[in-house]
Amino acid sequence: MQKIFLSMKMQLRVPVSIFFSLIFPIIMMIAIVTSYGNFSIGNGYHFIDKYLLISVGIGLIPITVISFPIWIGESIDKKIYTRLRYLGVNLNTYIAADVCSYVFLSLISISVNILVAKCVFKAHLPNLLYLLTYVLQSEYCVLTFLILGFFIARIVKNTRILLPLGMTILFSLYILSGVFVQFSSLPANLKAIGQYLPWKYLMNDFYNIWVMKQYWVSSFIRINSVWLLCLIILISGLMLLEKKRAN
Repeated sequence: MQKIFLSMKMQLRVPVSIFFSLIFPIIMMIAIVTSYGNFSIGNGYHFIDKYLLISVGIGLIPITVISFPIWIGESIDKKIYTRLRYLGVNLNTYIAADVCSYVFLSLISISVNILVAKCVFKAHLPNLLYLLTYVLQSEYCVLTFLILGFFIARIVKNTRILLPLGMTILFSLYILSGVFVQFSSLPANLKAIGQYLPWKYLMNDFYNIWVMKQYWVSSFIRINSVWLLCLIILISGLMLLEKKRAN
C-alpha cells in the first residue's frame, strides 16, 4: 500500500497525466453538452447520459497510452529498476504497485466524470449492480491497455518519442471510437476498424448497461480478451528475446 501511495503521489506531479485523465474530459463534457444542449433521447434519458460514456473514455485512454508508458519508459531509461534490483527490492511488487496506482487513477477519472455529469447536467445513474458491472468492464479495458502501454514502453527506447507517439495513438483511438463524430456517421472503413477496438464498445455499446438493459456486453468482452491474449503473447516473446540477447 505504501508503494501504491508513493506511485500515486508521483502521478500527481505529472501535469500531462492529470490534465488528460481528469481535466480534459470535463472540459469536453461541459463544452459539448452546453453547445448541443442536453436534449431528450427518449425514455427519460438525455444527451448527457450518452455523452458521459464518451467522456469517461476520453479520460481513460490517455492513462494507458501516455501516462503509464512515459512512467515505465522513464523508469527504464533512468535505470531505476536496475538500482532497485541491486537494493533487493521485489520488482514484481514494485511494478504491481505502479499498475494498481494507475487503476486507482482510472477509477478516480470515472468517478469525477460521473459526479460532474450528475451534479451539473442531472445525468441518470443506473442501480448499484449495473453501475458495478459498468465499472468492472471499464477497468478490464483499462488493464488490457495498460499492458499495451507497458509493451510500447519496452519497444520504444527513446523516452522523448513516447509522448508524441502516445498522442498519435490517443487521437487515433478517439477518432476510431466515435469521440469527435458519432460512430455510426464514420466512413465504412473506419467503422470496420473501430469494431475491433474495445474503446468503441466502452464509449458506445456500454449505453445498454447505463440504461439497465444488459449487465455484460459480450462483444466487448470477446474483443478485449483477444487484445489481452495477443498482448501477453507479444510481451512474453519480447522478454524471451531480450533474455536471449542478454545471455
